[in-house]
Amino acid sequence: MAFAKLLKWFQNRNLRKKIDKEIRALAPEVFNDYLYRVDVLDNGNLILSWANDGFLKFCGITIDDLNSPWAAADPKYFHPDDLELIRQRIRSLLSGASRTDEYRVYGPDGAIRWLRDHAHPIWDPIKKRVTEIYGSIQDLTPLRKSEIILQDQLSYIGILLDSTEEWVIRVNQAGKIQYVNSSGRSEVRKQFGIELAQDSKILSLISETHREIFQAQLNKAFSGAKVKWHFSKLFPVQPNSELEVSFAPLSKEGAIKEVVIFVKDVTLRTVWETALLASEEKYRKLVEVSPDAIGLHADGKVIYINQTGLKMLGYDTVEEVEGKPIIEFVHPDSRQIVAERVLRAMLKSEPLEPIEEKFIRKDGTEISVEVSGVAFEQRGQKLMQVIVRDITERKKAEHELSELRKKILQTNDRLQAIIEGVKDSICAVDMDLRVISCNTAFELMVWKLYGKRVTVGQRIWDIAIDNAEEKERIIQNWSRALTGEVFKLERKISGLIKDSVVLEINYSSIRDESHNMIGATQIIRDVTDRYQYEETLRKSLDEKEVMLKEIHHRVKNNLQVVSSLLSLQTDFTDDPKLVSILKECERRIQSMALVHKELYQNDTIADADFTEYLNNLLVALVQSYGANKKVGYSIESQDIRLNLDFAIPLALVFNELVSNSLKYAFPGEQKGEIFISISKKENGLSISIGDNGVGLPKTVDVRNSEGLGLQLVGMLLEKLKAKWGLETVEVGTRFKIELPIPK
Repeated sequence: MAFAKLLKWFQNRNLRKKIDKEIRALAPEVFNDYLYRVDVLDNGNLILSWANDGFLKFCGITIDDLNSPWAAADPKYFHPDDLELIRQRIRSLLSGASRTDEYRVYGPDGAIRWLRDHAHPIWDPIKKRVTEIYGSIQDLTPLRKSEIILQDQLSYIGILLDSTEEWVIRVNQAGKIQYVNSSGRSEVRKQFGIELAQDSKILSLISETHREIFQAQLNKAFSGAKVKWHFSKLFPVQPNSELEVSFAPLSKEGAIKEVVIFVKDVTLRTVWETALLASEEKYRKLVEVSPDAIGLHADGKVIYINQTGLKMLGYDTVEEVEGKPIIEFVHPDSRQIVAERVLRAMLKSEPLEPIEEKFIRKDGTEISVEVSGVAFEQRGQKLMQVIVRDITERKKAEHELSELRKKILQTNDRLQAIIEGVKDSICAVDMDLRVISCNTAFELMVWKLYGKRVTVGQRIWDIAIDNAEEKERIIQNWSRALTGEVFKLERKISGLIKDSVVLEINYSSIRDESHNMIGATQIIRDVTDRYQYEETLRKSLDEKEVMLKEIHHRVKNNLQVVSSLLSLQTDFTDDPKLVSILKECERRIQSMALVHKELYQNDTIADADFTEYLNNLLVALVQSYGANKKVGYSIESQDIRLNLDFAIPLALVFNELVSNSLKYAFPGEQKGEIFISISKKENGLSISIGDNGVGLPKTVDVRNSEGLGLQLVGMLLEKLKAKWGLETVEVGTRFKIELPIPK
């Protein structure tokens, strides 16, 4: 089992590398967000290990600047008012909690930018801490600027409403007053002694003679029309007044719920307009400053045209066009409709609605115009006034817009073809979880799994309507994606066509050009074959692990048999020297057998827990020499695990050195202690083993000793390429070993 976990870890690591590579290749094309990944080191340092191109450009860095430690709350990057929030955010993420925060940073150009940061920490159950943090960042700066602009505009509108001389009143569908500007409140109170209080009925303030017509105009406005009416003595009090009242519908959430009433006191203006109409010179001045062409004609001939009209048609003076038939200025394509409109206007004296026509300029070129007009009688003569607006630029813009729409449709068709060519199943939904697009592969997968057809506009959970649990799971996963979370999961589903299908599903959000959430998408890949292959491989590894444990068990048993045979052999000889040699061999074999025992009893068979092994070895050796009462031992060691190539030779070295201490360091009844210290170094292990006994004679050369034990120690450590030797101590003996272990 332990070997399987180790193999799975390597596989997962390779898979993560592959996914990182795929994300790095895909992220700049798929995501508008700034994506990143932060690695958390064992010492608590944070390293920005990966980011998409958008993030790198935003920060003004390159991919070569990654994988370096950085301060979590560096004042040169974050706004001073948000530093405490950043610190709290880092602490929360390191505790394993996902967070979404908005804060301000300094961009590469020094400008302050608003960001919304969605971060999700990855908790490592083995290390019991957060090892990685994935996140996505949206730039909220345009949104914040828009909010400020909108607030300024609302404030500006409020100022305009309060500063205008018109009386502005807003009423709801029940006819209750919702708003009155300052001019309306003060002037109505001042002139008529009426208080326009909020929530009061507007009709209750109107005189009975005008109440019916006022209600009729209000109803028209609520039906969507903009209307205007002239009232004399609108309010039932003195004095008489001439008021011009405009009714404008106000839409909210797609429906007309309120009407804005603009009231203008035109008592004096009525007199002024009469005087103005009597003055032709004043009228001409107003016409001349008009941005539109204004002309008069009678009996089909031009009487007057303003400077804007002359310039539009390419003439310099009125004399050039005066008296000419109007039909000469109309393009042949428009002449019939123009003749019909002029005749209708003259007969019925009705205003002509604006329509598009074509005129001919002096140089013969065409010009697109929008023409409206009205017929009137003056001094017994029928006159026709026309207003002409040059729409050449507008037509050009409309043409360009039409061409752009065609290109967008073509691009959309190409993208649809690409999506259809992908083997993976792709589906996108809007904020209401309604399907807005999916490819054929997705439709086929849904049919195989649920026996349902997918249609655009259908709610996504309807494909599993017969299974309440599956419906709830679908809603939960899509809801996560609609919050902006990007995640992946694997699901094992039993379908109608296949008994069991394993799907790898990737969820992500869809945003518009302003980074507003508009929907979510999923990409589904059928990984059933891979899953079945991994299951087969996992079973095979489990079988091999059991077999290897059995082999180590049998090797240990065989070594125990050899040890027992040597022990029996000592009973059949009286030679003390031979007995000692046999005992030494027996202890060496037992030390090797302990290694194999440690391997098949541990969770992993690839390496042995050497610290546990040392405890067992010292217990066995002390008992073998009968030194339980006079010799103690201590072991200081980190968690050390060694494979067979290092464990068995090192076990024999410890056996020889500890045996020498037990045999020679404590003569007679002298008591003492054997100590072992093992610590990990950057390139291997540092080992110290010794005792506080009588020590070695000064004449002994441990590297050229005649004793078999020290010769065996030298050969084994030389094979392991270890540096070793005696350390100078005041009491006893101490060996120092520097053992290199390749990573």
